[in-house]
Order: sequence, then structure tokens, then C-alpha cells
Amino acid sequence: FCPEDGGETRLTLPGGTLIANRYELKKRLGSGAMGQVYLAIDQRLGTRKVAVKTVRQELLSSSDLQEGEAIARFEREAKAAASINHPNVVAVTDYGETQDGLFYLVMEYVEGETLHRLLRREGTLTIKRALNLLRQIAEGIEAAHSKGILHRDLKPGNIFLLKSQDGAGDGYVKIGDFGLAKIINEERSGIDLDSGPKSRGIVGTPEFMAPEQIDASQGPIDVRADIYAIGTIAYLMLGGKTPFSGNLTTILVQKASLDPPLLSSIRSDIPPDVEQVIMWALRRDVSQRPKSVREWIEALEKVAGEIDEQANQGKTRLVILAPQGSEVYVDDERKGMVGSSGRLVINNLPIGRHILRISKAGEKDDERLIEVRGDTAEQVIQAQFKSAGLTSAASSSGAKSSILPGIVA
Repeated sequence: FCPEDGGETRLTLPGGTLIANRYELKKRLGSGAMGQVYLAIDQRLGTRKVAVKTVRQELLSSSDLQEGEAIARFEREAKAAASINHPNVVAVTDYGETQDGLFYLVMEYVEGETLHRLLRREGTLTIKRALNLLRQIAEGIEAAHSKGILHRDLKPGNIFLLKSQDGAGDGYVKIGDFGLAKIINEERSGIDLDSGPKSRGIVGTPEFMAPEQIDASQGPIDVRADIYAIGTIAYLMLGGKTPFSGNLTTILVQKASLDPPLLSSIRSDIPPDVEQVIMWALRRDVSQRPKSVREWIEALEKVAGEIDEQANQGKTRLVILAPQGSEVYVDDERKGMVGSSGRLVINNLPIGRHILRISKAGEKDDERLIEVRGDTAEQVIQAQFKSAGLTSAASSSGAKSSILPGIVA
């Protein structure tokens, strides 16, 4: 049982709570498709906190692999992750396999909120604020690319924001989850870049995945897949939603056949030059995207660096994006119903924190703490119903739906 919350662990953690006679697991921090993440104490270094990520063995083994090849694959990818030494990347410091056959990665323990939580609370950011975060994300990803490593699952949920000592600003960016990244070089990774969708599989979060990660006919998977993900994050920061959302099937079909909607279709106050650079990263045709993360971020800095964003002098304009018929409440006061436009505008809310609740028949209420700001002409927040976009046909067919359409942790 977990010593922190008493939860049962034996089903997910074979053996005891001491790994490699060194890492004492204290509590489970989270779980996901890849495995479990625990807070641990490195006994060799006294009270140093680390994060230990256990990896589901079936992700590393296959009936097609010879004995010992799963271990070799894991070691290869762990060493690749550990080779990334950059201040904007969560460091991988150790890895191994326990006597019970449990693969694990040891990483620096990062205390801070995720970009996902920030965007859920505040919605859209100012261009300069988004640029500051994107610059750091780009630096970390570029460092990985220089080592021949792709992230392949970049999203707000694995981007951490460490607060500065004075608590000012959004803090310092750390990118996590390089532990299971795929290596670009085919010989080192064993990935067949010409393989079809069935053999390639889907590794990533649909809203942030490049079309070629879904459909091999769209092109090879290389650094431009991560560029697409960064472009999607930029789109979300400024537009309040991802270009495509809905259930898994809907997203896959849209990405394979449609170009993303222009950012200006959501917000009219985004400068055309900024929109052009962001949409450049989201080109469906791989060959039309920037060739490197550095090329893209330098282009964005050039067009966004000189923008003079005027504060709204205490006035606020909050735009709620939600399905037609949704009811919107702020601090338990009804603000209106969303019409056919899919948006509700609330003017002159007091600056500060409020409780937002969005209700729709047949859906679980989206209730959250939000922070209304006066530093932008418009602040956009998208409703995140857990079953949003899941049609009755999709539900009956068993199609999977993203937990939070638009923003996925």
C-alpha cells in the first residue's frame, strides 16, 4: 500500500517500495498509459527527492522480439534520454530493471504546475507571455533534436513551470517525458520510418500529434512532428483551444484530411504575421513546415518581439467557447447561454480569481477556478466536458474520447 494515501500498489508495483536498494518510494504522483510515477527519496544522497517512473513491460516487449531485446531497447532509449543535458529538460539520472522485472527511470523531481493547469485556469495568454514560454520550450526541444532524439508526445501536461524565487512571472520551463522518446536515427531506434500505421502504432496525444504520426502516408516522422506539436501549443496559448478536438476518431479523420482553422477564426486581435508563423508549424504537408525548431522560434520572435500589447485599463472581456445550449455561471451568477456561434462574451468581470461553471444537459459540469486578467483585449477559455464531442455512434462503437478535449494533461 502507498505509505502516503494508503492506496493499493501491488497491482501496479511488483515487489517492495525500495528500488535498486537506493530509491525509497514515498507516494504515487500519477499514472498514465506508459506506467506509474512515484515520488522517491534517493537514500544514497540523503534526503534528495527524485521522481521514479515505472514502465509497463508490455510497451517494451513483443512476441516479435528475441529474449533480452526488450531490455536492450529500454536501455537504448533510457541512455538517449539521459544524454539530454539542458536546463529546460527534466534530467534522467538513472534507469534499470528490478528483480521483479519492473523497468524504471529515475528523473529529477520537479515541483511546479504544468502548462496545462495554467491554461485551464487562465485560458489565452498575451503574445509576449506566450513567446517567453515557447522560447524555453523550443530551447529544450532543440537540445534533444541535436542529440537525434524526438519527443513525439509534447503537450501542456508534460511541460512544467517552476516558479522563480520572487514568485514573479510564469517561472522557468522544464520539459518532461523524454524517457520514452523515440530516437530519430533508424539504426539506433529500430523504428522503420516507412512502416504503415499498424506497425508504427500511435504514440502520442491526438490533439497535439502531427498527421504523419497518425498516417504513415502523410510523410516521415522527424523533427517536424515536434514542430507541429509546438505549433499546436502556441495555437492553444493564443486561441484558447487546439485546432482539432473531439473523440479520437474525429481528430484522426480531421488531421488526415483537413488544414487547421486559421487562428484568426477564433480571435480577431491576433496580428497576421504572428498567425502566419504559428500556422506555418501546423502545415499538413510535412515538407512545408519549418526545417528546425530554431528556424520557427526565430521567425516567431521576429514578428512578435516588437508588438506593443496595450493593457485594457482595468476592463476585461472573457470569451467562453462551448457547445450551443451551454449555461455559463461565474461565482454562481448566471451569465447567459451559449448560442449558435459557440461562444459567450462576458464583459467587465472584476480582475482576479473567480469560479467558472459551464453546464450542459447530459454532460458533467465543467467547474474550475479561473483568473481574469486585464492585460489583454480578450481572454478565451474553452469548455472541457469529459464526454464532449463523443457522439452516440462513437460511444456505441467504443471509440475513445480525450479526457479533456482541447487541453489534454
